[in-house]
Amino acid sequence: MVSTNSSGAAPSVVSGNWQTNKRLATVWDRGVKSRPVAMVYGAVVFATDNRKMYRHMASAVALPEGTSVLDIPSGGGVVFLGLRPGKPLRYVAADISDLMLDRARAEADRRGLDFVEFEKADATELPFKDEEFDVVVSYSGLHCVPDPEAAVREWSRVLKPGGAVKGSVVVRGASFLPDRFINLWVKLRILDVVTPVEEVRRWFRDAGLRVVRTETSGAVLYFELEKPKDRKA
Repeated sequence: MVSTNSSGAAPSVVSGNWQTNKRLATVWDRGVKSRPVAMVYGAVVFATDNRKMYRHMASAVALPEGTSVLDIPSGGGVVFLGLRPGKPLRYVAADISDLMLDRARAEADRRGLDFVEFEKADATELPFKDEEFDVVVSYSGLHCVPDPEAAVREWSRVLKPGGAVKGSVVVRGASFLPDRFINLWVKLRILDVVTPVEEVRRWFRDAGLRVVRTETSGAVLYFELEKPKDRKA
């Protein structure tokens, strides 16, 4: 049986949209990388201040030499805005969409980020070994995944004990207008599963991830998680 999201649409429709709709991929990627556009969009649609997003992303990738990082789903490489050429990291950008990976490769080339690796991957079935990464970053993508709870479990699986997860996700319940926009984006097959904050926190707990810090800004939840060394949340 195929589960459905709140709009009644098969979740795979949304994933497929991001894989085949070049206009959607282009408009989204350009918008999120343009701070003036992102500021207006965030304020109007999600009642959020997207300066928090840029600060959070920059902090997430300010890491020691030799750190292994998985960026999932990477989209067009928006987190690359916080990276610098020659950074001695292992950085893997993974996404199910070839359209987005092509944009991410172009972004990495433009910024001289020759250390970034690229992998086509389903967020719910990652092609990586257990405990392979020190850090997982996931910004503004979990709400486009048909089974976000499975994606969170995969974060935990590929993360080393003591490792960190940092990211953001759109949530319901902030206020009337953002919820109306969320309903619209779901109907348009742009967003998939969008839940209240409490449900997202349950996904984290059930995956064995400890919540270090969360912050809501309008309809966006920012989170910092840790995989305990003893595997107990």
